[in-house]
Amino acid sequence: MQVLAQSVEEGISKGNNYYSIGQYDLAEKFYKDALKKDPEKKIAQHNLANALYRQKKYKEAAEVLDGIVKSSKENIVKSAAHYNNGVMKTKQKDLEGSIEDYKNALRLNADDMQARENLQKALLELKQKQQQQQQDQRQNQNPQSNINQKQAQQKLDELEEKEKKIQQRMQDQKGGAPKPEDW
Repeated sequence: MQVLAQSVEEGISKGNNYYSIGQYDLAEKFYKDALKKDPEKKIAQHNLANALYRQKKYKEAAEVLDGIVKSSKENIVKSAAHYNNGVMKTKQKDLEGSIEDYKNALRLNADDMQARENLQKALLELKQKQQQQQQDQRQNQNPQSNINQKQAQQKLDELEEKEKKIQQRMQDQKGGAPKPEDW
């Protein structure tokens, strides 16, 4: 059993070395090898998720993190998985998802200051995004109403022109000047 544990630790260590120099694909390979030998090794799972994230394999990274949350009995480990998932979702501009993950992390570990700070940042960013969308909607409505006003004025001008022509024809037919009417 000593040899098995040692090879798992060696795999994680080699993965960490590759991760530290930015060779995330090789780090992924070593973390996966370690997990084949010990599928419940949480540090290998977390590190694998980080390596996948760095390679922009977001779906796979999220699956690993979700697996950690489901299989772990320790709140601190679950909290870290939620936190990492929140960071990943923030980078992908899934603010609602990241906010939920940060909240879950804090429910499991209320002392996690990074989760608290990132939650505040994500909430602020979401608020700004919503305000920008509202402003954009207002700006998009204004040109449409201007166009409608212009079109309405054109129609009114056309109707006035037709009215003048009709009055002119009536005047020509009667031979007299039409009486002005009160509107």
